[in-house]
Amino acid sequence: MSLGASTLYWVLARSGDHDRRAQSRASETSTAKVEGPRVPEAMMLIRGRGLDATSRIVHAYAAWAEDPTTLNARKLLLASLFKGDDIAQKLSAVLEAVEADRTPPEKDPVWPFLTESLANLWEGEKATKGMDLVLAETRPRARRALISSFSHLATSERLSELTAEQRQTLTETMIDIVPQVPDTQKPEVIVALRSLGGNDLADIMMGKGLTGKDGHVLESERAYAKSLEDTRRALEEGRTVD
Repeated sequence: MSLGASTLYWVLARSGDHDRRAQSRASETSTAKVEGPRVPEAMMLIRGRGLDATSRIVHAYAAWAEDPTTLNARKLLLASLFKGDDIAQKLSAVLEAVEADRTPPEKDPVWPFLTESLANLWEGEKATKGMDLVLAETRPRARRALISSFSHLATSERLSELTAEQRQTLTETMIDIVPQVPDTQKPEVIVALRSLGGNDLADIMMGKGLTGKDGHVLESERAYAKSLEDTRRALEEGRTVD
């Protein structure tokens, strides 16, 4: 873990923990009747105590990833890592488990649950610190999970919960990371940018409409051209132009 990420974990811990959505989702997953291979073993690990209890959960979460039949067991393990009151410890454990799993995210059946659960952590000032963590995190899969969580947030109804300043920061963060994210993740970031800054911003970040040679016309240019055409027609017809 980078020094920057470590510092941000500490800051998040100092900010207090009121991530009720994530805890509620984790509680629902862990208390619901779940069956399947490795589920009894997962429950034993979750009930474990001691300094290495979390490490055992993280190890099992990654080790069982190669077996698709252990999906329910792995979701239980991940949900258990989201429980608790210390957000710094929570994030550290979750992202450690994420990084230990080598499954490509686009093929990981746990990924949607993971990203939504992470997104539910971003409330109030923790959202701002989380955006900083996106830039500070250097582990590839952990960083991708953080980016996906904010992409999820940007395209959900919860976007309205962010302040204007936070929305601007999130927009700038997404702009900064577009050139760096894997090609398989770019589409979700572009969708997030459309939600945050409109179609033109997303198209420009995709390299469309910059020179006019690609045949793509930006939305604002189309609107401007239409306005000019409407004005021309109005003048020809002798109508008043607003």
